[in-house]
Amino acid sequence: RTTNPMAAISSVVVVVVVGAVSVATAAEQPTGTTATSPLFNTTPNILVFFADDLGYGDAGAFAAHPTLETPNLDRLAASGVRFTQWYSAFHVCSPSRASLMTGRLPTRVGVAGGWTGGVFAATAVGGLPENETTWAELLPRDAYDRTMAIGKWHLGQQARYLPTHRGFDQYLGIPYSVDMGASAWKPNAANAPPLPLLENDTVVEQPVDLNTLSERYVRAATQFVQRPSPERPRDGSDAQKERRASASKFALYVAFNHVHVPDYVSPRFCNTTRRGRFGDALKEMDWALGAILDAA
Repeated sequence: RTTNPMAAISSVVVVVVVGAVSVATAAEQPTGTTATSPLFNTTPNILVFFADDLGYGDAGAFAAHPTLETPNLDRLAASGVRFTQWYSAFHVCSPSRASLMTGRLPTRVGVAGGWTGGVFAATAVGGLPENETTWAELLPRDAYDRTMAIGKWHLGQQARYLPTHRGFDQYLGIPYSVDMGASAWKPNAANAPPLPLLENDTVVEQPVDLNTLSERYVRAATQFVQRPSPERPRDGSDAQKERRASASKFALYVAFNHVHVPDYVSPRFCNTTRRGRFGDALKEMDWALGAILDAA
């Protein structure tokens, strides 16, 4: 441990959202720093992780079952702030994500109703209402010069509802739940098209190869966070030039498809835990989270 806490401060603020039912968050903040520390007077990089259908008790930091392994989640919790109480906006996919994106209750944004809470099906023509504002759209663009969403979106798959139309510069992922389309892991998905993988607004693979999906997410996230910032205009006042010189921040939202059924997993993690397919999927998700953290 350094004797100067500020020397160890990371420039990345990390938020982890665990599941749609139970939620925990963590942020990289070294012991000894406070809300008045210089860290909070600067513009940090932003990295948000969202785990799908992961329960509060499935992470080691929250006394998980001994058959589960989450070393990277535990490492993040140990080095940050761990919240032990949370009120989730809803218990299923679309409404919980609508609230995460807007900060408003599902009934306020019109993504609600019944037990399924207004979950958008694979054939849905609607999405998060266009008059709603996402946190990505609120980011000052003179500070955050690149933004990206990776993974499960589930707020509408029509072009105008996709992340690249809701404040993100780039998107790579599946636009809804991983069980809402046919794949090698769920070949009998009734009344649903083959599961697509989108890059921005374009389908680049259908059905998506789920055996390689986590590695592709990690590769895309690593390339994004390590990419040099784009060249900025030279004109403007000295103060503006100074802000531009220091503004090379990113915002990355990673919404894992894990650990939603059918609990797909790559050969690297298949049959590596005592908890079956769920444990294997969780272990792969934890690996991906750690790899992205290390890259950032």
